[in-house]
Amino acid sequence: MNFYPYNIICSAFAVFVYVTFRMGVNSYLRVHKNSKTFIRKNKKGYSNYWLYNKLHAEVGLGYIYTLNILLIVLTAVYLFSVVCLGWAEFFSIPIATCNAALCAVQIPAILFSDVYWNLEHYGKRFVMLEKNKSGGGFHSSFYAIIESVVLSVFAVYNIFLAV
Repeated sequence: MNFYPYNIICSAFAVFVYVTFRMGVNSYLRVHKNSKTFIRKNKKGYSNYWLYNKLHAEVGLGYIYTLNILLIVLTAVYLFSVVCLGWAEFFSIPIATCNAALCAVQIPAILFSDVYWNLEHYGKRFVMLEKNKSGGGFHSSFYAIIESVVLSVFAVYNIFLAV
């Protein structure tokens, strides 16, 4: 596969990972006994919604706050660079490097969101295979592990495509 279309697909996946991370943050807050109303009120405003400033001040999000900022910045830089500069071969190595850095941040985010999704919905950190309570299908923690492995393999493959 060509470098540019591959990275367009990866950038769409990066946005998906960020969305699931945000759902994981909501699950984290719910597991730690914060009401939906409290969460919604503390996410009002641009910086509070995207950066969780007020929630961080109220609850103390710790590494989650830093992980969120890194995900926002790296996802935006990667998405912008791929869409605007990805077609030029000159930028393939910087884009592949940005993808690898983003991957290094996405893997902990994927595992974090899976753990807290499981805790909120199933009451345990690791789920072998459970029926989804919210709809059809099944959920397993192996999905997050496989997603993390595939993501890191694609990041390495992307560097080989760039070189």
